[in-house]
Amino acid sequence: MKINRNAYKKLLEWKDSKHRKPLLLRGARQVGKTTLVRQFAKEFVNYIELTLEKEADRQLFEKTDEIRELLSSIYLLKQVLPGNSPTLLFIDEIQESPKAIQLLRYFYEEKPDLFVIAAGSLLEFALKQVPSFPVGRIEYLTLHPINFDEFLGVLNPGAREVLYRIPIPEYAHHILLKLFHEYAITGGMPEVISNYAEDKNIATLTVIYKGLWQSYKDDAKKYARNNTERKVIRHVIETAPGLKLKTRLLH
Repeated sequence: MKINRNAYKKLLEWKDSKHRKPLLLRGARQVGKTTLVRQFAKEFVNYIELTLEKEADRQLFEKTDEIRELLSSIYLLKQVLPGNSPTLLFIDEIQESPKAIQLLRYFYEEKPDLFVIAAGSLLEFALKQVPSFPVGRIEYLTLHPINFDEFLGVLNPGAREVLYRIPIPEYAHHILLKLFHEYAITGGMPEVISNYAEDKNIATLTVIYKGLWQSYKDDAKKYARNNTERKVIRHVIETAPGLKLKTRLLH
């Protein structure tokens, strides 16, 4: 199911800007960064996607510092013919390659006609390994989980229109409160919202959230500097939901 994200408008503004720079799309895992860019790719004649969790894609950046040589390698690997048509290059999971982050500046300096978007999560850890960060040569956009406005766009577009009326009509107040209650229960992860929109079954969402929770715990292995940090991070992730509930009960 397609979810219309408000950030799409920001991407269109970036595309039309005369002073466009490579865009670094930030956000937690599973908030919809990759899906958003793939939808946005339909605005272009040509689209190239690299996923730096894949060894072959990551190695492209390790072999050269020359942008034109890098692009030639990318075109060859992805079987794309370079031309004058608008082309979007999407570098996903860029946190896996500090070298790729460092090279973003050269796309701006040497290939300004190429539209470049990079996306990643937990970038703070990767940036510590970048000796020369491209300050002033890239733009940033942070994608958050789905907000209530976007949730209504999926579940009840009519209610979304009413939401922005001041004052909100009395007949719509109860409906909006009910929908907000559903939003608060389901949360803002796109996969969860898509599943809920199809069958309205809260019970089926548990499996999805357990998978997300496990992926966050697994990330601790990648970014903790030592075993002690890894254990602390995993402990925080595992106990945080219970502590929040306990705090609510105490108050």
